[in-house]
Amino acid sequence: MVNTAMPARTSTGADPVRPFRIGAYGFVVLGAGHLAFTAAGASATPTPEQRAADTAMRESTFTLLGLERTTLDVTHGMSIAMALFVIACGLLMLAAVRHAPHLVRRRTAFGRVSLVTSLAAFGLALLLLPAPPIVILPVTSCAFALSLRRGAAD
Repeated sequence: MVNTAMPARTSTGADPVRPFRIGAYGFVVLGAGHLAFTAAGASATPTPEQRAADTAMRESTFTLLGLERTTLDVTHGMSIAMALFVIACGLLMLAAVRHAPHLVRRRTAFGRVSLVTSLAAFGLALLLLPAPPIVILPVTSCAFALSLRRGAAD
């Protein structure tokens, strides 16, 4: 009798689920870390340069669909919302692979989209973001790439 509890192995003998989970946990850590840094920054005493930038962003407003917002409001709101979405994405990946590991054991769009998203975010991080995402996103990208490499071809 075949033990169905054992993970399906690919031709390389390695299960692609483990690296995929590492990538997904990386997304959770990235989002949670972003929220922690945001909270720490909000409670820190701003430098004179930060105060000047905050003042300029508070004075810059725009109205969209009848809602007036400052540039500072939009920047902070989008930043927090994106961190929450990254956490949710990572948690959904973990839940999906737990309940349907075949999504990763075979080379499907699920794994490809994860890799492409991670690589795109890494590229943006190199151009626009500070060190933490520049450190975390290559790890997630390599993990997703390894998972795809280990997965069975369609």
